[in-house]
Amino acid sequence: MDADAMQKVLISFFVLLFCAACSKQVEYTGVFSDGLPEPDKTETFDLSDEYGTKQIDTFYIDVNNNGIKDTIKRGRFVTGTAHSYTFYDIYLDNGKKLARLTTLEGADCILRAYKFQIQPFLITSASRDIGEDYAEPTKAKIEKLEIRDNKMESVSSKEYKPICDVRYLL
Repeated sequence: MDADAMQKVLISFFVLLFCAACSKQVEYTGVFSDGLPEPDKTETFDLSDEYGTKQIDTFYIDVNNNGIKDTIKRGRFVTGTAHSYTFYDIYLDNGKKLARLTTLEGADCILRAYKFQIQPFLITSASRDIGEDYAEPTKAKIEKLEIRDNKMESVSSKEYKPICDVRYLL
């Protein structure tokens, strides 16, 4: 191969390499907080095969504004892959399970996440659909949830441009 041909091959290689690096979705590098305070209780579980609920944090918070503390349990379920998730079980003070909210996580992006506000109690949900794969950005939605008459209700919803990791919206 002559010098001109070799130069064209190298230029083509660097252009492809540069374009691939530029088009890659920016990875979330911040420290994400779901807004919950320090837990009142934490339980951890040894998992021999790294599959199952690894940890459960318990919070006593008045979610329905009746002056009595309710319970939120935040659990981390690991699968041994990049597709683990966090779940939030919300119980009223009478023991009734109000809701289970779950995140949706991939190696490249988080497709559903939650942010809690304590006073007044409000949950913000950021979510998006899976595209061709977890890393393909799709339109996102932010939804605000409140507890009214001991039921979880959506109080607002707004769509956003396509994004990979919805934590950027929270």
